[in-house]
Amino acid sequence: MIRFPLAVLAFALAFPAFAQDDDLERKRDRFMEPDSQLGTRFKQAPETASETDARQMQKRLARCVFYGNKEEIAELLANSDFDRIDFDATAFTSDEFFDDIDFGRCLGRSMKQSQYKIVARIQYSTLRNLLAEEAYLYESKNSPVREDGAPTLIEDRFAYVKGSPRAAVLAEVSDCITFRNGPAAHVLLGEVPGSKGEGEALEALWPTLLTCLEAEEPPELSTSMVRQMIADGMWARSHYSAWSKGPVEETVAE
Repeated sequence: MIRFPLAVLAFALAFPAFAQDDDLERKRDRFMEPDSQLGTRFKQAPETASETDARQMQKRLARCVFYGNKEEIAELLANSDFDRIDFDATAFTSDEFFDDIDFGRCLGRSMKQSQYKIVARIQYSTLRNLLAEEAYLYESKNSPVREDGAPTLIEDRFAYVKGSPRAAVLAEVSDCITFRNGPAAHVLLGEVPGSKGEGEALEALWPTLLTCLEAEEPPELSTSMVRQMIADGMWARSHYSAWSKGPVEETVAE
C-alpha cells in the first residue's frame, strides 16, 4: 500500500496544464471568495472558461480510461480511497499504472481539435475519484431509491477498513450526503462540469451538505472537490449497499 505521489505526464501533442490538490486541511481552492456569486449560498466564484474546459477535459479523460478498463477499475475502486490505492490488491502496479490504463491515448482523445499540445498533472486520488463517477454512472442510469434498513455508513469500504483517518472522515461525509439525498447527488453527477445545471444541482444539495458537515456557515470547498466526494459516496453506496435503482418522483432534502 502506498501514499499518492503527484504523477506528472508530459506529451508532445499548447494547452493549459491542469492540476488538482485535494488536501482540504491545508489549502483553499483559489476560486472561492466570500463575496462572490451573489444569490448562491456556496462561497464560490464563477469558473473561467479555461477552468471549465479543464474540468470537462478531465471528465472525458476519465470516461475513456474507465471504458477501456471496466473490470480493473472496479477492482481498483474497491481497494482505494481518497488517500491510497492498495496496488497489491489490483491488476495494476504503481510504476506502470498510467501505461496500463492507456492514459496517454485517452489524454489525446480528450483533447479538442484546436489543441495541439498538452502537459497534464493529476494526482492518483483525483483520477481515482473521477473514475468513481464514471463507474457509478455506468451502473446507475436512474436515480436511486433508498430502501428501508439501508446503512448510513458503508462500513465495508476501504476507507473504513484500511484507510487513513482523513479518508475515513471524507467517507463519512460522502456517505451521509448520499444516504440523505441520493437522488439530488445522482442529478449532480449527471450534469456537465462547469455548467449551469451543475450549479443548480449543488444548490439543491445545500441543506444536506450543511447537515453532513455539521456546519452552520457555508463551506469553502471547490465544486470539483464536492463532486469528487459525492462520486465516491454514490459509487460506494451502489457497490456495497442494497438500494434499488429506479426513478423517483422528487428529491427530498434532509
